[in-house]
Amino acid sequence: MKTNKEPPGRALPAGPNPGTDPGAGPGTDPGVAPDPGPLTPTAVHLEELGVLIDEVTAIDRAMAVQAAARVVAIEAARVCSERELGGSAFGPALTRRSLVAELACALRIPASTASGLLESSRALVHDLPDTLAALAAGQIGYRQAIILANETAGLPAEAARRLEQEALPSAGRLTAAQFERKTKKLRERIDPGSITARHLRSVAFRAVRFDPARDGMAWLSAYLPASDALGVYNQVTDRAIKLQGPEEPRTLTQLRADVLRGLLLDPACTTRCTETGCTESGCADLGCTAKAGAAGADPLSGLRPNLLVTVPMLTLLGVTEEPGNLDGYGPIDPDTARALAAKCPSAVRILTHPETGAVLSVGRDRYTIPASLRTMLQVRDGTSRHPGCSRAASRSDIDHGLDWAFGGRTDHNNLAHLCPASHALKHEAGWKVSQATDGTGTLTWTTPTGHTYVTEPETLIGTAISAELRQEVVGEENSGAA
Repeated sequence: MKTNKEPPGRALPAGPNPGTDPGAGPGTDPGVAPDPGPLTPTAVHLEELGVLIDEVTAIDRAMAVQAAARVVAIEAARVCSERELGGSAFGPALTRRSLVAELACALRIPASTASGLLESSRALVHDLPDTLAALAAGQIGYRQAIILANETAGLPAEAARRLEQEALPSAGRLTAAQFERKTKKLRERIDPGSITARHLRSVAFRAVRFDPARDGMAWLSAYLPASDALGVYNQVTDRAIKLQGPEEPRTLTQLRADVLRGLLLDPACTTRCTETGCTESGCADLGCTAKAGAAGADPLSGLRPNLLVTVPMLTLLGVTEEPGNLDGYGPIDPDTARALAAKCPSAVRILTHPETGAVLSVGRDRYTIPASLRTMLQVRDGTSRHPGCSRAASRSDIDHGLDWAFGGRTDHNNLAHLCPASHALKHEAGWKVSQATDGTGTLTWTTPTGHTYVTEPETLIGTAISAELRQEVVGEENSGAA
Protein backbone atom coordinates (compact mmCIF):
# COMPACT_ATOMS: atom_id res chain seq x y z
CA MET A 1 0.00 0.00 0.00
CA LYS A 2 1.43 3.41 -0.97
CA THR A 3 1.47 5.91 1.85
CA ASN A 4 1.64 9.72 1.70
CA LYS A 5 3.68 11.26 4.51
CA GLU A 6 2.75 14.88 5.18
CA PRO A 7 4.42 17.41 7.49
CA PRO A 8 2.24 18.17 10.53
CA GLY A 9 -0.34 20.82 9.91
CA ARG A 10 -0.14 20.64 6.12
CA ALA A 11 -2.68 18.73 4.02
CA LEU A 12 -1.57 18.12 0.45
CA PRO A 13 -3.97 17.69 -2.48
CA ALA A 14 -3.56 14.33 -4.20
CA GLY A 15 -4.73 12.65 -7.36
CA PRO A 16 -7.90 10.59 -7.84
CA ASN A 17 -8.86 8.39 -4.89
CA PRO A 18 -9.96 4.95 -6.11
CA GLY A 19 -11.48 4.08 -2.73
CA THR A 20 -14.10 6.75 -3.12
CA ASP A 21 -14.93 6.04 -6.74
CA PRO A 22 -18.63 5.21 -6.99
CA GLY A 23 -17.71 2.62 -9.57
CA ALA A 24 -15.26 0.77 -7.32
CA GLY A 25 -15.82 -2.94 -6.88
CA PRO A 26 -17.78 -4.36 -3.94
CA GLY A 27 -14.69 -6.05 -2.56
CA THR A 28 -13.16 -2.84 -1.22
CA ASP A 29 -12.22 -3.17 2.45
CA PRO A 30 -13.65 -0.14 4.35
CA GLY A 31 -11.14 -0.72 7.16
CA VAL A 32 -8.13 -0.04 4.93
CA ALA A 33 -7.12 3.53 4.11
CA PRO A 34 -7.72 4.16 0.44
CA ASP A 35 -4.76 4.91 -1.81
CA PRO A 36 -4.62 8.71 -2.21
CA GLY A 37 -2.96 8.36 -5.55
CA PRO A 38 0.06 10.24 -6.88
CA LEU A 39 0.70 13.82 -5.77
CA THR A 40 -0.46 16.44 -8.22
CA PRO A 41 2.00 19.08 -9.54
CA THR A 42 0.33 21.60 -7.25
CA ALA A 43 0.89 19.34 -4.26
CA VAL A 44 4.55 18.89 -5.16
CA HIS A 45 4.96 22.66 -5.41
CA LEU A 46 3.24 23.23 -2.07
CA GLU A 47 5.36 20.53 -0.46
CA GLU A 48 8.53 22.30 -1.61
CA LEU A 49 7.22 25.67 -0.45
CA GLY A 50 6.21 24.21 2.89
CA VAL A 51 9.71 22.87 3.47
CA LEU A 52 11.16 26.31 2.75
CA ILE A 53 8.74 27.95 5.18
CA ASP A 54 9.78 25.42 7.81
CA GLU A 55 13.42 26.33 7.18
CA VAL A 56 12.67 30.05 7.58
CA THR A 57 10.86 29.35 10.84
CA ALA A 58 13.76 27.27 12.13
CA ILE A 59 16.24 30.02 11.23
CA ASP A 60 14.03 32.57 12.99
CA ARG A 61 14.02 30.46 16.14
CA ALA A 62 17.81 30.12 15.94
CA MET A 63 18.09 33.91 15.59
CA ALA A 64 16.01 34.31 18.75
CA VAL A 65 18.35 31.95 20.58
CA GLN A 66 21.36 33.96 19.41
CA ALA A 67 19.64 37.21 20.35
CA ALA A 68 19.21 35.90 23.89
CA ALA A 69 22.90 34.99 24.02
CA ARG A 70 23.76 38.51 22.85
CA VAL A 71 21.58 40.01 25.58
CA VAL A 72 23.49 38.03 28.20
CA ALA A 73 26.85 39.04 26.71
CA ILE A 74 25.93 42.74 26.59
CA GLU A 75 24.85 42.70 30.22
CA ALA A 76 28.05 40.89 31.17
CA ALA A 77 30.04 43.63 29.40
CA ARG A 78 28.18 46.28 31.40
CA VAL A 79 28.88 44.52 34.67
CA CYS A 80 32.53 44.09 33.71
CA SER A 81 32.94 47.77 32.84
CA GLU A 82 31.55 48.83 36.21
CA ARG A 83 33.28 46.17 38.32
CA GLU A 84 36.52 48.07 38.85
CA LEU A 85 34.92 51.48 38.86
CA GLY A 86 36.10 52.16 42.40
CA GLY A 87 39.76 52.07 41.36
CA SER A 88 39.26 53.74 37.99
CA ALA A 89 40.27 57.28 37.13
CA PHE A 90 36.98 57.66 35.23
CA GLY A 91 33.65 58.51 36.79
CA PRO A 92 30.45 56.48 36.22
CA ALA A 93 29.18 58.77 33.47
CA LEU A 94 32.41 58.63 31.45
CA THR A 95 32.73 54.88 31.97
CA ARG A 96 29.21 54.40 30.68
CA ARG A 97 29.82 56.71 27.72
CA SER A 98 32.97 54.81 26.76
CA LEU A 99 31.17 51.46 26.93
CA VAL A 100 28.32 52.78 24.78
CA ALA A 101 30.84 54.03 22.23
CA GLU A 102 32.72 50.69 22.22
CA LEU A 103 29.47 48.80 21.67
CA ALA A 104 28.33 51.22 18.96
CA CYS A 105 31.62 50.84 17.08
CA ALA A 106 31.65 47.05 17.38
CA LEU A 107 28.06 46.63 16.17
CA ARG A 108 28.15 49.53 13.66
CA ILE A 109 25.12 51.20 15.23
CA PRO A 110 24.44 54.72 16.55
CA ALA A 111 25.37 55.45 20.15
CA SER A 112 21.70 55.98 21.03
CA THR A 113 20.87 52.49 19.79
CA ALA A 114 23.79 51.03 21.74
CA SER A 115 22.60 52.77 24.89
CA GLY A 116 19.15 51.28 24.39
CA LEU A 117 20.69 47.82 24.00
CA LEU A 118 22.44 48.18 27.33
CA GLU A 119 19.23 49.18 29.10
CA SER A 120 17.06 46.47 27.53
CA SER A 121 19.69 43.79 28.17
CA ARG A 122 19.93 44.75 31.84
CA ALA A 123 16.14 44.62 32.15
CA LEU A 124 15.81 41.23 30.44
CA VAL A 125 18.54 39.61 32.54
CA HIS A 126 17.54 40.98 35.94
CA ASP A 127 13.87 42.02 35.74
CA LEU A 128 12.33 39.76 33.07
CA PRO A 129 13.88 36.28 33.47
CA ASP A 130 10.85 34.46 32.02
CA THR A 131 10.94 36.62 28.91
CA LEU A 132 14.65 35.97 28.45
CA ALA A 133 14.07 32.22 28.91
CA ALA A 134 11.32 32.24 26.26
CA LEU A 135 13.62 34.11 23.90
CA ALA A 136 16.48 31.66 24.55
CA ALA A 137 14.11 28.78 23.76
CA GLY A 138 13.08 30.38 20.46
CA GLN A 139 9.46 30.66 21.63
CA ILE A 140 9.21 34.43 21.08
CA GLY A 141 10.96 36.92 18.84
CA TYR A 142 13.52 39.51 19.86
CA ARG A 143 11.17 42.39 19.02
CA GLN A 144 8.53 41.03 21.39
CA ALA A 145 11.14 40.72 24.13
CA ILE A 146 12.23 44.33 23.61
CA ILE A 147 8.61 45.50 23.72
CA LEU A 148 8.19 43.90 27.15
CA ALA A 149 11.43 45.46 28.33
CA ASN A 150 10.29 48.88 27.13
CA GLU A 151 6.79 48.61 28.57
CA THR A 152 7.96 47.44 32.00
CA ALA A 153 10.53 50.24 32.24
CA GLY A 154 9.63 52.62 35.04
CA LEU A 155 7.07 50.31 36.62
CA PRO A 156 7.33 49.19 40.25
CA ALA A 157 8.87 45.73 40.55
CA GLU A 158 5.61 43.99 41.42
CA ALA A 159 3.73 45.66 38.55
CA ALA A 160 6.51 44.74 36.12
CA ARG A 161 6.35 41.07 37.16
CA ARG A 162 2.59 41.01 36.77
CA LEU A 163 2.78 42.63 33.34
CA GLU A 164 5.29 40.02 32.22
CA GLN A 165 3.12 37.17 33.50
CA GLU A 166 -0.01 38.43 31.74
CA ALA A 167 1.57 39.57 28.48
CA LEU A 168 4.18 36.89 27.82
CA PRO A 169 1.72 34.10 26.80
CA SER A 170 0.62 36.25 23.85
CA ALA A 171 4.13 37.14 22.67
CA GLY A 172 4.56 33.96 20.64
CA ARG A 173 1.38 34.31 18.59
CA LEU A 174 1.02 38.07 17.96
CA THR A 175 2.89 40.33 15.60
CA ALA A 176 5.13 42.93 17.20
CA ALA A 177 2.61 45.71 16.53
CA GLN A 178 -0.30 43.69 17.96
CA PHE A 179 1.74 42.66 20.99
CA GLU A 180 2.79 46.24 21.66
CA ARG A 181 -0.81 47.48 21.61
CA LYS A 182 -1.91 44.73 23.97
CA THR A 183 1.02 45.30 26.33
CA LYS A 184 0.35 49.05 26.49
CA LYS A 185 -3.25 48.40 27.52
CA LEU A 186 -2.16 45.89 30.14
CA ARG A 187 0.40 48.34 31.49
CA GLU A 188 -2.14 51.08 32.07
CA ARG A 189 -4.60 48.65 33.65
CA ILE A 190 -2.01 47.11 35.97
CA ASP A 191 -0.43 50.37 37.11
CA PRO A 192 -2.72 53.32 36.32
CA GLY A 193 -1.44 55.37 39.24
CA SER A 194 2.08 55.86 37.88
CA ILE A 195 1.12 57.28 34.50
CA THR A 196 1.67 60.88 35.64
CA ALA A 197 5.15 60.20 36.94
CA ARG A 198 6.03 58.18 33.84
CA HIS A 199 4.79 60.97 31.59
CA LEU A 200 6.92 63.55 33.40
CA ARG A 201 9.98 61.34 32.94
CA SER A 202 9.21 60.86 29.25
CA VAL A 203 8.80 64.59 28.62
CA ALA A 204 12.50 64.99 29.36
CA PHE A 205 13.25 62.99 26.18
CA ARG A 206 11.31 65.27 23.80
CA ALA A 207 13.23 65.79 20.59
CA VAL A 208 13.18 66.69 16.90
CA ARG A 209 14.83 64.33 14.41
CA PHE A 210 16.03 64.68 10.85
CA ASP A 211 16.32 61.42 8.90
CA PRO A 212 17.56 61.49 5.28
CA ALA A 213 15.49 59.46 2.82
CA ARG A 214 15.93 58.65 -0.86
CA ASP A 215 15.55 60.83 -3.94
CA GLY A 216 16.34 64.16 -2.31
CA MET A 217 13.71 63.73 0.42
CA ALA A 218 13.92 63.45 4.22
CA TRP A 219 11.76 62.87 7.29
CA LEU A 220 11.37 65.55 9.96
CA SER A 221 9.77 64.18 13.12
CA ALA A 222 9.13 65.48 16.62
CA TYR A 223 8.78 63.51 19.85
CA LEU A 224 6.39 65.63 21.95
CA PRO A 225 3.77 65.28 24.66
CA ALA A 226 0.75 63.70 22.98
CA SER A 227 -1.46 66.76 23.51
CA ASP A 228 1.11 69.04 21.89
CA ALA A 229 1.74 66.69 18.98
CA LEU A 230 -1.96 66.27 18.34
CA GLY A 231 -2.48 70.03 18.58
CA VAL A 232 0.21 70.66 15.96
CA TYR A 233 -1.19 67.95 13.69
CA ASN A 234 -4.73 69.29 14.00
CA GLN A 235 -3.56 72.85 13.33
CA VAL A 236 -1.75 71.76 10.18
CA THR A 237 -4.71 69.62 9.09
CA ASP A 238 -7.25 72.43 9.63
CA ARG A 239 -5.20 74.84 7.52
CA ALA A 240 -4.72 72.18 4.84
CA ILE A 241 -8.46 71.42 4.68
CA LYS A 242 -9.23 75.11 4.14
CA LEU A 243 -7.01 75.07 1.07
CA GLN A 244 -8.93 72.23 -0.57
CA GLY A 245 -11.21 73.07 -3.45
CA PRO A 246 -12.13 72.25 -7.05
CA GLU A 247 -9.06 74.05 -8.37
CA GLU A 248 -6.63 72.57 -5.83
CA PRO A 249 -4.75 69.56 -7.33
CA ARG A 250 -2.82 68.63 -4.18
CA THR A 251 -3.97 65.86 -1.87
CA LEU A 252 -4.67 66.51 1.80
CA THR A 253 -1.42 64.72 2.68
CA GLN A 254 0.55 66.98 0.34
CA LEU A 255 -1.22 70.07 1.68
CA ARG A 256 -0.31 69.16 5.26
CA ALA A 257 3.36 68.94 4.26
CA ASP A 258 3.21 72.27 2.40
CA VAL A 259 1.46 74.01 5.29
CA LEU A 260 4.04 72.75 7.80
CA ARG A 261 6.90 73.87 5.58
CA GLY A 262 5.34 77.30 5.10
CA LEU A 263 4.77 77.81 8.81
CA LEU A 264 8.37 76.91 9.69
CA LEU A 265 10.37 78.35 6.80
CA ASP A 266 8.29 81.39 5.86
CA PRO A 267 6.25 82.32 8.95
CA ALA A 268 6.10 86.01 8.01
CA CYS A 269 3.84 85.15 5.10
CA THR A 270 1.18 83.80 7.44
CA THR A 271 0.76 87.23 8.99
CA ARG A 272 0.48 89.01 5.63
CA CYS A 273 -1.92 86.67 3.87
CA THR A 274 -5.56 87.71 3.58
CA GLU A 275 -8.76 86.02 2.55
CA THR A 276 -8.77 87.98 -0.70
CA GLY A 277 -5.51 86.59 -1.99
CA CYS A 278 -1.82 86.37 -1.28
CA THR A 279 1.09 86.96 -3.60
CA GLU A 280 3.76 85.55 -1.29
CA SER A 281 5.56 82.74 -3.12
CA GLY A 282 5.46 79.45 -1.24
CA CYS A 283 2.68 80.50 1.14
CA ALA A 284 0.22 77.83 2.26
CA ASP A 285 -2.49 80.01 3.78
CA LEU A 286 -6.11 80.31 2.72
CA GLY A 287 -6.48 82.47 -0.36
CA CYS A 288 -2.85 82.30 -1.37
CA THR A 289 -2.35 82.27 -5.14
CA ALA A 290 1.22 80.94 -5.08
CA LYS A 291 0.95 77.81 -3.00
CA ALA A 292 3.93 75.75 -1.90
CA GLY A 293 4.30 72.74 -4.12
CA ALA A 294 2.14 74.24 -6.85
CA ALA A 295 3.39 74.47 -10.42
CA GLY A 296 5.57 77.53 -10.89
CA ALA A 297 6.08 78.11 -7.19
CA ASP A 298 9.65 78.70 -6.01
CA PRO A 299 10.63 75.55 -4.05
CA LEU A 300 13.32 77.49 -2.19
CA SER A 301 11.12 80.37 -1.05
CA GLY A 302 11.55 81.21 2.61
CA LEU A 303 14.69 79.11 2.85
CA ARG A 304 17.28 80.94 4.96
CA PRO A 305 19.51 78.29 6.63
CA ASN A 306 23.27 78.17 6.32
CA LEU A 307 24.07 75.56 3.71
CA LEU A 308 27.11 73.97 2.15
CA VAL A 309 26.41 72.65 -1.34
CA THR A 310 29.02 70.76 -3.34
CA VAL A 311 28.31 71.08 -7.05
CA PRO A 312 30.35 69.49 -9.87
CA MET A 313 31.56 72.34 -12.06
CA LEU A 314 30.06 70.91 -15.26
CA THR A 315 26.73 70.42 -13.48
CA LEU A 316 26.74 74.06 -12.42
CA LEU A 317 27.37 75.05 -16.03
CA GLY A 318 24.55 72.79 -17.24
CA VAL A 319 26.89 70.58 -19.27
CA THR A 320 26.28 67.41 -17.22
CA GLU A 321 23.56 66.18 -14.86
CA GLU A 322 25.71 64.78 -12.03
CA PRO A 323 24.08 65.13 -8.59
CA GLY A 324 25.29 67.70 -6.09
CA ASN A 325 25.83 67.16 -2.38
CA LEU A 326 24.00 68.95 0.42
CA ASP A 327 25.98 69.06 3.65
CA GLY A 328 24.15 67.15 6.37
CA TYR A 329 22.03 65.21 3.87
CA GLY A 330 23.88 63.76 0.87
CA PRO A 331 23.24 63.60 -2.90
CA ILE A 332 20.65 65.99 -4.35
CA ASP A 333 19.35 66.30 -7.90
CA PRO A 334 21.28 68.67 -10.21
CA ASP A 335 18.42 71.16 -10.59
CA THR A 336 18.18 71.66 -6.82
CA ALA A 337 21.97 71.87 -6.55
CA ARG A 338 22.10 74.58 -9.22
CA ALA A 339 19.21 76.47 -7.62
CA LEU A 340 20.86 76.42 -4.20
CA ALA A 341 24.22 77.49 -5.60
CA ALA A 342 22.73 80.30 -7.67
CA LYS A 343 19.87 81.66 -5.58
CA CYS A 344 20.38 80.95 -1.88
CA PRO A 345 22.28 83.90 -0.43
CA SER A 346 23.44 81.77 2.51
CA ALA A 347 24.84 78.93 0.42
CA VAL A 348 28.56 78.36 0.00
CA ARG A 349 29.31 77.29 -3.56
CA ILE A 350 31.92 74.51 -3.72
CA LEU A 351 33.24 73.85 -7.21
CA THR A 352 34.80 70.43 -7.80
CA HIS A 353 37.01 69.07 -10.54
CA PRO A 354 34.84 67.10 -13.02
CA GLU A 355 37.27 64.13 -13.06
CA THR A 356 39.11 63.96 -9.72
CA GLY A 357 36.42 65.48 -7.48
CA ALA A 358 39.07 67.62 -5.79
CA VAL A 359 38.05 71.03 -4.50
CA LEU A 360 39.07 73.79 -6.90
CA SER A 361 37.69 76.85 -5.16
CA VAL A 362 35.55 77.90 -2.22
CA GLY A 363 32.93 80.53 -2.96
CA ARG A 364 33.05 83.67 -0.83
CA ASP A 365 29.61 85.10 -1.41
CA ARG A 366 28.11 84.36 2.01
CA TYR A 367 27.06 87.22 4.22
CA THR A 368 29.39 86.04 6.97
CA ILE A 369 32.53 84.45 5.51
CA PRO A 370 34.04 81.63 7.65
CA ALA A 371 37.75 80.96 7.84
CA SER A 372 38.87 79.17 4.69
CA LEU A 373 40.39 76.23 6.53
CA ARG A 374 37.28 75.75 8.68
CA THR A 375 35.12 75.71 5.56
CA MET A 376 37.40 73.23 3.82
CA LEU A 377 37.32 70.90 6.84
CA GLN A 378 33.55 71.10 7.05
CA VAL A 379 33.25 70.11 3.41
CA ARG A 380 35.78 67.31 3.87
CA ASP A 381 34.37 65.79 7.05
CA GLY A 382 30.62 66.22 6.61
CA THR A 383 29.94 64.81 10.08
CA SER A 384 31.71 64.21 13.36
CA ARG A 385 34.53 61.80 12.62
CA HIS A 386 34.04 59.41 15.53
CA PRO A 387 32.96 55.94 14.30
CA GLY A 388 29.18 55.79 13.99
CA CYS A 389 28.58 59.44 14.91
CA SER A 390 26.37 61.29 12.41
CA ARG A 391 26.28 64.72 14.02
CA ALA A 392 26.79 67.34 11.31
CA ALA A 393 30.25 68.88 11.10
CA SER A 394 28.63 72.32 11.24
CA ARG A 395 27.43 71.46 14.76
CA SER A 396 30.66 69.80 15.92
CA ASP A 397 33.98 71.12 17.17
CA ILE A 398 37.28 71.01 15.29
CA ASP A 399 39.83 69.01 17.24
CA HIS A 400 43.63 68.84 16.98
CA GLY A 401 44.57 65.18 16.51
CA LEU A 402 47.91 65.85 18.12
CA ASP A 403 47.20 68.39 20.84
CA TRP A 404 48.46 71.90 20.29
CA ALA A 405 50.22 71.74 23.65
CA PHE A 406 52.30 68.80 22.41
CA GLY A 407 53.35 70.39 19.15
CA GLY A 408 50.25 69.70 17.06
CA ARG A 409 49.88 71.94 14.01
CA THR A 410 46.79 73.86 12.96
CA ASP A 411 46.80 72.06 9.62
CA HIS A 412 44.17 70.09 7.75
CA ASN A 413 46.28 66.94 8.26
CA ASN A 414 45.94 67.33 12.05
CA LEU A 415 42.34 68.56 12.33
CA ALA A 416 38.98 66.82 12.30
CA HIS A 417 35.45 67.49 13.53
CA LEU A 418 34.34 65.79 16.75
CA CYS A 419 31.09 66.13 18.66
CA PRO A 420 31.48 67.09 22.35
CA ALA A 421 30.89 63.50 23.52
CA SER A 422 33.56 62.12 21.16
CA HIS A 423 35.91 64.90 22.16
CA ALA A 424 35.54 63.86 25.81
CA LEU A 425 36.25 60.20 24.95
CA LYS A 426 39.48 61.19 23.22
CA HIS A 427 40.78 63.47 25.94
CA GLU A 428 39.36 61.86 29.07
CA ALA A 429 38.55 58.18 28.50
CA GLY A 430 41.64 56.76 26.84
CA TRP A 431 40.46 56.71 23.20
CA LYS A 432 43.28 57.44 20.74
CA VAL A 433 43.10 58.74 17.17
CA SER A 434 45.66 59.19 14.40
CA GLN A 435 45.21 60.83 11.03
CA ALA A 436 46.69 59.54 7.77
CA THR A 437 49.60 61.55 6.44
CA ASP A 438 48.45 61.30 2.80
CA GLY A 439 46.12 64.30 3.12
CA THR A 440 42.92 62.28 2.69
CA GLY A 441 41.73 62.96 6.25
CA THR A 442 41.31 59.25 7.07
CA LEU A 443 41.23 58.64 10.84
CA THR A 444 42.14 55.48 12.76
CA TRP A 445 40.59 55.17 16.22
CA THR A 446 41.88 52.83 18.94
CA THR A 447 39.54 52.05 21.83
CA PRO A 448 40.65 51.43 25.43
CA THR A 449 40.19 47.69 24.81
CA GLY A 450 42.57 47.79 21.81
CA HIS A 451 40.02 47.54 18.99
CA THR A 452 40.63 49.76 15.96
CA TYR A 453 38.14 51.44 13.64
CA VAL A 454 38.73 53.54 10.53
CA THR A 455 36.58 56.49 9.46
CA GLU A 456 36.84 58.17 6.08
CA PRO A 457 35.88 61.76 5.24
CA GLU A 458 32.73 62.48 3.28
CA THR A 459 34.68 64.35 0.58
CA LEU A 460 38.24 63.46 -0.40
CA ILE A 461 40.44 66.55 -0.74
CA GLY A 462 43.64 65.11 -2.14
CA THR A 463 46.75 66.43 -3.79
CA ALA A 464 44.78 67.66 -6.80
CA ILE A 465 43.71 70.73 -4.83
CA SER A 466 45.59 73.72 -6.15
CA ALA A 467 48.76 74.65 -4.27
CA GLU A 468 47.64 78.26 -4.23
CA LEU A 469 44.39 77.44 -2.43
CA ARG A 470 46.12 75.11 0.06
CA GLN A 471 48.67 77.80 0.85
CA GLU A 472 45.91 80.38 1.16
CA VAL A 473 43.77 78.46 3.63
CA VAL A 474 46.69 77.29 5.78
CA GLY A 475 48.33 80.72 5.72
CA GLU A 476 45.08 82.47 6.63
CA GLU A 477 44.49 80.16 9.59
CA ASN A 478 48.07 80.47 10.85
CA SER A 479 48.03 84.25 10.55
CA GLY A 480 44.75 84.31 12.47
CA ALA A 481 46.26 82.16 15.23
CA ALA A 482 49.22 84.53 15.49
